[in-house]
Formats: sequence, structure tokens, C-alpha cells
Amino acid sequence: MELRDFLFSPLKKQRFNFTITVREKGIFSGAGQLEKKSAELRIDVASIAPEGSSLLPGRAVFRASGEAEQVARAEETLLGVIGKPSGVATAAADFVRQSKGKIKVVCGAWKKVAPELRMDLRRAIATGGAGIRITDQPFVYLDKNYVRMFGGIGPAVRRAGEFDAGRLVVVQLRGEKQPVADEAREAVEAGAAILMIDTGDVNDLKIVLKEAVNSGWREKVQIAFAGGVTGDELAAVIAAGADIVDVGRAIIDAPMLDFRLDVQAEGA
Repeated sequence: MELRDFLFSPLKKQRFNFTITVREKGIFSGAGQLEKKSAELRIDVASIAPEGSSLLPGRAVFRASGEAEQVARAEETLLGVIGKPSGVATAAADFVRQSKGKIKVVCGAWKKVAPELRMDLRRAIATGGAGIRITDQPFVYLDKNYVRMFGGIGPAVRRAGEFDAGRLVVVQLRGEKQPVADEAREAVEAGAAILMIDTGDVNDLKIVLKEAVNSGWREKVQIAFAGGVTGDELAAVIAAGADIVDVGRAIIDAPMLDFRLDVQAEGA
């Protein structure tokens, strides 16, 4: 006999109400997965908080009922589908709040997680109010490896521009073969619309922005910045004048939001 069969045999046919409550302030994400997993467990759901709900300690995000074994499996399963996404949504919302509308906050780091996690984390980032793409317009993104394979910024950007005139060309600049200001100038001359300064050094951002103003092409492009940006560095990125900031680990590696599942006998 399985352990649970033994433990729960005296409780057969009894039903238990249970709730999932949050233990800290945050933003709720994972409502869709919570509903899906609940259906798989065949528990009776009374309520699920809406995706994106603002949470304070003690708020119930889920109420349901089931037999003893169903409740035990729910505790093993359901907390896991909301803890990490809610933590990511909370971190994204915090960056958006700190930005005060002065810069577009995006997080493309969901592409670096395991494929089975990507959809949940993409949704969590969006739930927190950050973008999951550097621009909402159709675009071609040329990272450092594309640039290396084409032998330089200019050839890579020109080739991408030939594919579809309606797509913006976004290129990652790292100052590998020449100063980052020279890379930026070459990218703009080749037709790039968004420059991603991905060095993590705000001084590089300032240098490119100065070059853009002095050379008269500041209004032609958007300038993005990335490279381990933290909440403490966000103000400096905004002050430097970037249009977009791509926040990676500080959002995607956010700790899980703390939830708990509590059960009581029906009628108690």
C-alpha cells in the first residue's frame, strides 16, 4: 500500500476547504497556470485572484476544496506555479515604478531560461508592466555573434535591412573591434534604428549619446542600454538619456513571492 493511501484511508470521502494566501507584498502572476493545474487535480475551485492583482500580506489568491489526497497534491503543485512568476512580476513592476515613465523598461532575459518556463515568465514580465521585446514594431535583432559572423556592424546591419524595409534593425554594440561611439556611427550610417549599448558601463552610454547629438542623428534612432542593470543603477541610466533599458537578472532572477496553503475541515 502506498504511504498516502495508508495515511488518508480514514479520511476517504471527507472534503476539505483550503486557501492559498500571500505572505508578502507583491504582484500576482500565474492565474492561468493555477486554473489549469487545479483542473488537472480535479479540485473544486471557488475563486482565483485576477492576474496582475496587487497583493498585501494575508490576501487569499485562491480558494478551493477537495479530498485529502487532492489537497496534499495541490500543496505540492500549486504553490510552484505562482511563486516564481509572482516574484518576477513584482520585480518588473518595481523597475517600472522606479522609471517614472522616463524610460521604457524591457526584459528579454526570458529567452535564456528553459523552454518550458518561458511562457510563464514572459507573462509575468508583462504582468509587471515591463516589455518582453525591445520594441513593439517588427524588427530584426543583430546580436554580437551576428556582427562577428558578418565581420562588422555595417555589413550585418545592411544585410538585415535588405530583408524587409518595414522592419526596424536593432544592433548590439559592445565596442569589441572599435570604440563604441564608432560602432554606433557605423550602425546608424548602415540604417540601424535602435542601438543597444550592451556593455553595462554607463560611460559608454554617455559617449554614444554625445556622439549622437554632436553628429546630428540623435532624433533618428532610439538608444537602449543593458548589461547587469540593477535598481540602484537605473537612475543613472535615465539621467544619461537612454530611451530603453533592458533589465535581465534583476528581474528574471527575482526571488519567489512567498505563498502558503492552509486547510480546514469543511464546515469548520
